[in-house]
Amino acid sequence: MQQQQVVLNFEYLRPAQYLVDAIVHDPQYIKRKERSKSQRKIWENVPYDAYEKEKMGDFMKIVTKNKIQLPADWSESDTLKMVYCGKFKDKNYLKVLQAHLAWRAVPNNFSPTDINIAFLQKGIVYTFGRDKQQRPIIIMNLELVNLKQFSEEVYINALSYYFCIIKKNCFVPGKIENWVFIMDTKKLGLSKFPFKAIQIATKTMQVNFCGCLDKLYLLNPSSSLSFSWKMVSAVADADTMEKIQMLKPNEYQKIQERIPVNQLEEQYGGKVANLTKFWPPINIEIPGGYTEEILKAVESMKTAEIVIQKEAPASEEDELKLQEQMAKMQIKKEDDDDD
Repeated sequence: MQQQQVVLNFEYLRPAQYLVDAIVHDPQYIKRKERSKSQRKIWENVPYDAYEKEKMGDFMKIVTKNKIQLPADWSESDTLKMVYCGKFKDKNYLKVLQAHLAWRAVPNNFSPTDINIAFLQKGIVYTFGRDKQQRPIIIMNLELVNLKQFSEEVYINALSYYFCIIKKNCFVPGKIENWVFIMDTKKLGLSKFPFKAIQIATKTMQVNFCGCLDKLYLLNPSSSLSFSWKMVSAVADADTMEKIQMLKPNEYQKIQERIPVNQLEEQYGGKVANLTKFWPPINIEIPGGYTEEILKAVESMKTAEIVIQKEAPASEEDELKLQEQMAKMQIKKEDDDDD
């Protein structure tokens, strides 16, 4: 797909400086736990501990041994994120790094191609507001997810392009380095739930946007998904489950513990009208949500036409089979490193 030659300036998404200056992080938010069990949410302008530095050294030895040329803009925080992605294990570093560098080498992951823009106009993923610590909120509408409409490659390209925009323009090093994710399931049953697409998105985020997720709200679950989730959460890693919260519509007020009502759409218990235009990303703090500059630039771009293929409805038998598979699912924890 040929890349567009339009320059898009998303600086209007940046939070006001006085709001950034008011952010003070508890040390346990920046980093908690020790050694191979460490969890970190702030990566820039903060000190790294002795164990992290040791593992970063081990990582760089593998880079040197395999004669890998790191990108010119590679930073210490990039190294540390690869260490965390590799779970502090030498045997994982090369695989994680190669996957990340391969992702960096794909131009469409960073370009406003026709197909990327067409994807983002659909409202499959969009941003709306910020939480009480100025973390941007990303919404994903699972009802619109369809791998027959957009290929796996497009999902990776478009999500990567969009997440890079948010990371570059909504994050502030040392202050705002995470986002809140709202995933609206629209009561999709297990047979309609887009597991494969979610797996693609998760894999892309885990390696290439390591450490960015602060909280995930899984909203509006069907009864079958709720039942399966209870079984999964019972055996899942506690640190992972701490980031995820499943809520039914009558529980949406719990979102307000983190996100003010003036930063939430009405459909999620907020006081702002539901968004109907999803591209370009909106900043609800400025009049109209956009700058004139970005609107003119977007208007000059072309949009690819997409043919939507309808999926055949799943049978009750298929639904039962999927529930049985979920019931048998077991999550195995990796062995810890030897301290």
